Amino acid sequence: MEPKQIEYFLRVAELGSINRAAADLRMSQPSLSRWLAILEHEAGAALVVRTARGIRLTDAGELLAERARPILRQLEQLRGDIKRRSKSQFNLAMPVSLQSLVTAPFAEHIMRNVPDTTLRVYEGINNAIRIWLENGVVDAAVMAAAERAPDSYEGQPLLSEQLMLVGDRTAGLRLDTAVPLSRLGIAHLILPGRPNVISAHVENAMRRGGHRFINRFEAETLPLCLELTRRGLGYTVMPYSALHGKLDTQDLSAAPIAKLNVHWQLYVNRSRNYAISTRHVVAMLRQHIASTIKTGIWRFAEQPHDGNLKKRALRRA
Repeated sequence: MEPKQIEYFLRVAELGSINRAAADLRMSQPSLSRWLAILEHEAGAALVVRTARGIRLTDAGELLAERARPILRQLEQLRGDIKRRSKSQFNLAMPVSLQSLVTAPFAEHIMRNVPDTTLRVYEGINNAIRIWLENGVVDAAVMAAAERAPDSYEGQPLLSEQLMLVGDRTAGLRLDTAVPLSRLGIAHLILPGRPNVISAHVENAMRRGGHRFINRFEAETLPLCLELTRRGLGYTVMPYSALHGKLDTQDLSAAPIAKLNVHWQLYVNRSRNYAISTRHVVAMLRQHIASTIKTGIWRFAEQPHDGNLKKRALRRA
């Protein structure tokens, strides 16, 4: 049974006449009669009896009318809920390291300028974001390309960031002077343990280069990595986006690590990819990131203008 058939039947039952119901529904009487005949065939029972005064419901018709009304109301409510959700709510997962440069200012832009959209942000490390993707919790996510996303999400290269070696003030690291990867081999590192993507990327790069990897302390949060580094207990590694606004106030110094980058990808839920709201929010997010990089605020970041970044990201995935 189709909802449309039941709606036609209920209108006939309410008006007590096929002719009056057809006029009210702006359709011909023969057409409405055919719809009723199809419904009766699918129900396997006569639903109405024609009399000189119009129609009368059979016992089966009374049962259908009684049970169908609340079901149709629930269907209508469900349609409304789905419509409101598709238009207004967008679930986005973001890495903690992008909070200052991307997540917070982008959320502010949505709240101030797009009042019809409710943005719900999930924030965590790459491993947590991958789990949210696997569970279908979010509509889109930014995640390191080294993480494997489920097939239900389409991945697109977003940008590349040079990783930074971070030490305390006495380390004498400078943003304008890159350090070689070998420098990490003599440093006591403070990094999250596996399966953290950044830690695994650093370890793999060092082993390929023939350097010793010493993870002196496994700190599972970005703030703890920075605090222990500030106290002079070792060095940590993270993208510049995670350091933005912190180098001048937390007794830290940092330098880019030569030829060591993290590639960020944007993953969009394929089932939501064609929704207008999804395309709109994703386009705004891309524009925000492009504008931030263009202003020079986001140092050591590069967008995939020529396709080379896409190729490098795919090789790392």
